[in-house]
Order: sequence, then C-alpha cells, then structure tokens
Amino acid sequence: MNNGKQDKRAAFTLIEMMVVVAIIGVLIAGVFRLMGAAGESNKKALTIARMQKLQNALSGFYAEFGTYPPVTQHGSPDPFVAQNADSGQEEKASSLLAQNANRAAACQPIGFEYPNVKSLDDFINTRYQGEGIMSVNQQLGQTAATLPKSEWKDVKIFRFGVLSYLLPRVELMGGEDMVRGSGDTPDLNFFKSLQWSKNNSGSLAAQRTRENRAVSRWLPNFEKSLFGGYPLLGIDTAEPDQGGPHFTGANEYPAGAKGGNKYVLIGISIRDGWGRDLYYYSAPPYQSYRVWSAGPNGFTFPPWISLESLSVSDRKKASAWVADDVVRFDR
Repeated sequence: MNNGKQDKRAAFTLIEMMVVVAIIGVLIAGVFRLMGAAGESNKKALTIARMQKLQNALSGFYAEFGTYPPVTQHGSPDPFVAQNADSGQEEKASSLLAQNANRAAACQPIGFEYPNVKSLDDFINTRYQGEGIMSVNQQLGQTAATLPKSEWKDVKIFRFGVLSYLLPRVELMGGEDMVRGSGDTPDLNFFKSLQWSKNNSGSLAAQRTRENRAVSRWLPNFEKSLFGGYPLLGIDTAEPDQGGPHFTGANEYPAGAKGGNKYVLIGISIRDGWGRDLYYYSAPPYQSYRVWSAGPNGFTFPPWISLESLSVSDRKKASAWVADDVVRFDR
C-alpha cells in the first residue's frame, strides 16, 4: 500500500561510480605494470641463458685452439665515426650519436654472413625484384671479371663474426657439395678472394673435417638458439620461429666498383631477449673476452673507451646507454 512516501532504493551516486572506475583503473594499471616487469624479467633471463650458452661454446673453442675467437674488425671501432648505409664509406661524425656508438661496439661482430647457395638465386631475385638487389652469385658474375685486384682485396663478401669460429663454416655453405666443387654451393670464386684466404687455411675438404670434429663438441649449446639457424651436424640450431635462411642486406661492392648493384647474404647470429645481436670484444692475444647485451634500451658504448675520457655531455649520454647493459666476462 502506498502511504504517500517515495520508495528509497539503494543506488550508486555519480561520485561513487567515479571512485569505483578509478579504483578499477588503478588495479588494471598495476596488473599491466606487473606483466611488463615480468616480461622484461623474462627477456633478461633469456639473454643471460643465451650468453651462458655462448660462453660454453667459447670455452670449448679455447680448449681446442688456445685462444678465444680472433675476430677481425669489420668496421671502425671509433664511436665518433659514421658509416654510410649504402656505400659503407666512413667519415668523422660531428657529435656522439647512439647509432654510431652501437656500430662501433659491434666492430667485432657476433654473426656470420656468407654467400647464399645458388639454389636460392631465383628466390632472391623474385623477393627483391625492382629494388636493385640481386643474388650475390649473380653480382659476382657481373663484377669479379672487371673488378681491379686492388678493389677485390677490399671486398668484404664475408662477415667473419664470432659464430664463424664456433660453427662449421664449410658445412654451412654447402658441405660435401662445396668440397667437391659442384652442386648446391655458392659461386666458388668467392673462396679465391683475399678475405677468405686471410681467414682460412688448407683445402676445403681438410677444413671441413677439422671444423666438424671440433665444433661437434660444443654445438649442442646452440640448440634452438640461433637466429637464421637450421640443423647442423644433427643439432637443430634454429631459434624458435626464426630459423634460416635469414638474409642480411642489402650490402654492396666497394664504391666505384663496376656493376655496383646491391646484393644480400645469408646471416646467422645469436640474439638477446629483446631480439638484438649480442656484442663481443676480445683483444690480442685473445686470452679474455667480454660478451654483453645492450639491454632494454637497445643502446650501448664500446667498452674499450673509458667514459672518463669523454666530455661531460658525452659521458652523460654514454652512461645512460650502458646503464641497463647485461654483461658477462670470461675473466
């Protein structure tokens, strides 16, 4: 019976609703922060795990050869030098920039880049059609005959990074077919270049035998860990969802060389949890080394240059870049 009094029902006021929404927002933000922190923690853990695998392989190499990989510098170690992405030419930079510091820190590269086998030529030509990029085998055919010897010695058709010492080079580039000089291999003229002869010795057959015997000892450390990897000597080295072949490029012959079209190479590397190549530094006589990641911010600075030697402003930059680096030393 209605006694004339209005019914009073419990309900949220506008202010109460706004408070509830705000509390929910704070809780959601907290959850996302926790998820983000967990994600970064997982990436750091993956980085450390891969660096440990790399260290295990480096220890195996040292036990076999008495040194750590004597990686030749592939580019200037000076962070105040800029490199033209197209020509590869280097020039002094007017200021300290992150991209130049990262390039200098990677002057002893981790990855191994090498000519693709001829069976990939058609695929490469189709994939990069219209971009002025061709198979490295075809590029050699157009250029090597006319390239002066003074320039041919400077052609860095390979990138002999750390993994070129820890993986079987000949096996990667064709195995038995390469040893026999026929079949599914790159153009064999590449192995007449001074860059190959300076970094290798003996016949391909003898080198393949030695490499496979030694590498088989530490290769299991790279199971499912290499960007651009694939099965080698019975071990599946492919990083999950990032197996080979992986094309690097586009590279090109030295500026001024005839037929200067660009080409791509095959690349294989080991990356940190943020999807970037690790860094390596070892100075003669190669009895110690440093392996590190640029960390979450993706920036780093060459460890062979003292921060104290920099100007105040440059020191501040470099200190910020290396603050989150993940570093491992052998000794």
